[in-house]
Amino acid sequence: MEKKRIVVLGGGFAGVYTAIHLEKLFGRKSEYEIVLVSRDNYFTYQPMLSEIIGGSLGVYDTLSSLRSLLKHTKIYVREIVEIDIADQSVILSPNFNHKNLYLKYDYLVFGLGNVTDFRNSPGGLHEHAFPFKNLSNALTLRNHLVDVIETAAIEEDPELKKQLLTFIVGGGGFSGVEAVAEINDFARSMASQYDSIDPKSIRVMMVHRKERLMNKELSESLSRYAEKILRKRGVEFLFNDELVSATPMEAFLASGEKIATSTIVSTVPCTPNPLVETLPFELCSGRIKTDETLKVLNSPNVWALGDCAAVPLGKDSFCPPTAQFAVRQAKRAAKNIYATIHNRPSQPFQFKQIGMMAALGHRRAVGELFGTIKLSGIFAWFVWRFVYLWKLPSLKRKFKVAVTWLLEVIAPGDAVQLKVQPIYGMSHLHYAEGEVIFNKGDVGDYLYVVVEGEVGIVTEKDGIEKQIATIKKGEFFGEMALLNQKFRTAKAYCQTSCDIVAIRKQDFNILVTSFGDLKAHFEETEQARLQEQIDQFRRKKEQIDAGNNDLKAS
Repeated sequence: MEKKRIVVLGGGFAGVYTAIHLEKLFGRKSEYEIVLVSRDNYFTYQPMLSEIIGGSLGVYDTLSSLRSLLKHTKIYVREIVEIDIADQSVILSPNFNHKNLYLKYDYLVFGLGNVTDFRNSPGGLHEHAFPFKNLSNALTLRNHLVDVIETAAIEEDPELKKQLLTFIVGGGGFSGVEAVAEINDFARSMASQYDSIDPKSIRVMMVHRKERLMNKELSESLSRYAEKILRKRGVEFLFNDELVSATPMEAFLASGEKIATSTIVSTVPCTPNPLVETLPFELCSGRIKTDETLKVLNSPNVWALGDCAAVPLGKDSFCPPTAQFAVRQAKRAAKNIYATIHNRPSQPFQFKQIGMMAALGHRRAVGELFGTIKLSGIFAWFVWRFVYLWKLPSLKRKFKVAVTWLLEVIAPGDAVQLKVQPIYGMSHLHYAEGEVIFNKGDVGDYLYVVVEGEVGIVTEKDGIEKQIATIKKGEFFGEMALLNQKFRTAKAYCQTSCDIVAIRKQDFNILVTSFGDLKAHFEETEQARLQEQIDQFRRKKEQIDAGNNDLKAS
């Protein structure tokens, strides 16, 4: 008998912990298959990301393999292309081929989390500000900091040197405060190794639209304490102001001030995954509305939790998008799914926030627990580390992080720059004669330009293949599926050995969106090719009709 399938979307706190609790409830030999869909094959403990910037933790110390956490869950490491609620299916992106993967479900859990959203941000920030959301962001920022300090150490132009040694962080929430603390510590510590850099020339600045730090999360006394500690260490604050634009060389503030800098970090507000907007659900501020049991409204087999869900919490309020809520929602969601399947009543989600803590660097932190207990200084820092170590998802990871922290005190790490392979917008490909580049029905994911060789375009009708075009050196193909967001309508194969440049769909969309004339050119080419196909079929039909008439006449 085929197993029924529970599909969990998202590899963050909400998704992973839901799968963990489902495994415990259903067991290994259940008639239900648990599936997790994640874009990465690892779980990131995000509260510790800021420590990667300063080197207190290594790149892999915040990561746990999904396979090590979920022994009995089937894991799909793919991007989600589309979610079809009516068909009860999730469409996943291709990998090593050009075909989407269709994943049917009986029960669905949304734990997609949120994404950094620059859509409502002013001009230039998207292109020139570093986001601070995931492991890739943290590693990219650390590499950049090493790069600018190394460059500043040998730069003779005083203005450029000043620009390189100026660092700006936008946003004074928890992420912004922890980021600016680590950047400040790391930049000053690394620069101290160079006689050519005057420590007084380093400027680390925070721009915050409110009048105090972490105004929503902490009391004013703790907020002012954090500000005092960071000011003492050299951080400058620009309150009641905000970043409005950026270039590669300057940051522009709402007050009209321009600051020469090569490093801008923007902790812009995150928004729920854009996939949520495409679903037939009732939304609240972009999040899926649920009832108090975490079930999506008017959907008997769909649940939502974490950052992408608007879960009721008391009267006229919703759960905040924090990890401590997501972890506890995951446990309740798993229990309610189990109860629903076994025709038992579901229970409402109830939880009162324990508290919030933020690290300030240099073994200092602030925190507020249970609404009444206020912590600050080195004691708060020890509590902060103990709590996060305790909450890490596996004993192996706890041990590794504890050892890393101990070694960091005894022998601090070096400020090395780890250059990783970038993802290029264009790829150079080589195909042998006769090889197929894509088939009819494949996903339109690339535009292709022929550098050398010839490519044949073949259509199929009634099981008979017919070549309709030959693409030669300097010509392109594959634009039809990209322009119309459709699947391939023909097969492309190499008539000879070919060298080809492939441009990703995302980059193709940027090109045609930014340059209207280019889009018009692609559309004209598309129409011309369609017309050529129509003309070919018409000529073929005329030949057939003429032949039939000759037969009749004879």
